[in-house]
Amino acid sequence: MRLNSSGVEEKAVRFTKADFESRISTVFEVLLPSTGSVQIELIEVRDNSSASLDAFSLTFKGDSEQVFRHDTYLVRHADIGEFALFVGPVHTGKADVVHYEAIFSAPRRA
Repeated sequence: MRLNSSGVEEKAVRFTKADFESRISTVFEVLLPSTGSVQIELIEVRDNSSASLDAFSLTFKGDSEQVFRHDTYLVRHADIGEFALFVGPVHTGKADVVHYEAIFSAPRRA
């Protein structure tokens, strides 16, 4: 078992862009070690691939009342289940909502 700095067990899961595309506008629950959980909504799945790299990013939006920092968190989704995700806030200039981003990348399989 491998734990991150927040005590979340990390499991090797290779997600694909397709795993998330059908889940746009659905809610993910981010479990915070000391303060409970925060719900964030998936609003965008963006392809960032190149000739040698499979890459994509997820953009979520959340309430500005409970912001969490960049780290690996245990995340729950009704369809996907529980998984570890490195996610953090990104600056958008908006005060009423917080956007979060997670980036996935891996060498293309031959």
